[in-house]
Amino acid sequence: MEKKILTVLVAIAIGLAAVGWWFRPTTAGEWAAWIQVFGVLLAVGWSLRLQAQASRQAQRQAAQVAAAFASNLHWAFRKLNDASGKRSWADYKVNRRILEEILAQGREITLQLLDGRSLAMVTSLRSLAVEALELTELHGGDGNWPPLQLYFEKRLPSIAGWLSATGNPPEVSGPTDYAGLRTSLGGL
Repeated sequence: MEKKILTVLVAIAIGLAAVGWWFRPTTAGEWAAWIQVFGVLLAVGWSLRLQAQASRQAQRQAAQVAAAFASNLHWAFRKLNDASGKRSWADYKVNRRILEEILAQGREITLQLLDGRSLAMVTSLRSLAVEALELTELHGGDGNWPPLQLYFEKRLPSIAGWLSATGNPPEVSGPTDYAGLRTSLGGL
């Protein structure tokens, strides 16, 4: 896109230079008008370049936030799987609350800034998190733990697959604060 804009601006500048060659400005006012035209073209080209750079940066940041969301979700599912395996009601409650916070984080991602794979990953993982929250909503301390553990165990590979498909393999660490936000985001 940026190359097309640059090509059009160069073509316009060459066209104006050719017109200026045959119809040379003779007065100071004509010279000032020509200089203004070139200045305006330069300003338009520069602003388009800056806008394209800002758009690319916003897309990169959105992809990084999407990867952090997926990584956090993977971590939460692992912790809920472990809590279900240990039948630890206290761990389960805390990690379920963290899952709620991670889902809230995932809902704040601007989908319009994501490209194909990242967009598919975020929408799929949002659905997965909502499904997990609905499934676990009525689970009590004396509930049926093995099916719950099996549920989380089955979903972990798909989350890891999404992470790998977007170039962000799952990490072993995860959120360390209650809000479900990572304290060690690495490349972010």
